[in-house]
Amino acid sequence: MSDDLLETIRETLSIREGEISLRTPITKIVRDSIDMVELVAVLSDRYQIAIDPDELRRIKTVGDIARYVKAHRGEPSNKPRTPRF
Repeated sequence: MSDDLLETIRETLSIREGEISLRTPITKIVRDSIDMVELVAVLSDRYQIAIDPDELRRIKTVGDIARYVKAHRGEPSNKPRTPRF
């Protein structure tokens, strides 16, 4: 699941492979609130989760995202990922 999640984050935020890991701080990959909204929307759709705004404030690393998704997820969706414009 971690590899799939990393790929989803990379594709959503246009990050090259190898530039993020589970230890990467969110502040290094999310440039602004629009990036965060886009990432939350894609993760919510792909993993069938609702991300609580209070929990979102506690997420500090990509690993925190992975743990949250794992704890709250449904089955991954096979829908195409939302393209970045």
